[in-house]
Amino acid sequence: MHPLKGVRQPWSAARGLALAAVLLAVTPLQAAPPAPTSKLTDLAWLEGHWRDESATHLSEELWTAPAGDSLMGMWRWAQDGKVQLFELLTIKSEDGKLVLRFRHFDPKLNAREEKDRPLAWPIIQSGPREAVFEGADPSGEGTSRLTYRRTGEDSLVVILEKNGKPEEFRYRRVRSSVPARK
Repeated sequence: MHPLKGVRQPWSAARGLALAAVLLAVTPLQAAPPAPTSKLTDLAWLEGHWRDESATHLSEELWTAPAGDSLMGMWRWAQDGKVQLFELLTIKSEDGKLVLRFRHFDPKLNAREEKDRPLAWPIIQSGPREAVFEGADPSGEGTSRLTYRRTGEDSLVVILEKNGKPEEFRYRRVRSSVPARK
């Protein structure tokens, strides 16, 4: 019979290190998420004319291809056949980071934001066919998040999160009905 059987052994530094090594070997490390893209060309998938339409509302977004130092977009929202809101948008590289800037306008083009204070939301996450921007909520209360996600060749999902409540727009690509020039 072993003389120390049944007697509690003191914890040694060597045992602690051995246990830590085993835990690290079997526990996957969480890799830090990759930094969001800083290249406009990585957002070229946004280009197009996109529409989400029902019997009572229209949400329509148009984006240009990256050119120069920006992408440019326009959004309009109509309900019961009447425009409620317009939005002008740009995405530009500023200090090595992509920033979405935008302004809201009423149907008579009166700006909601002060003339020298467009909303500016930096990109916080990106991946193939996805870009997430976050910034101060237009109400001045907390932050909001805007996610653009291309889910297919002719589909784009945009999710606006305000105060933790998501509003989703499911767009379909609008194909031009005007024949191409020869």
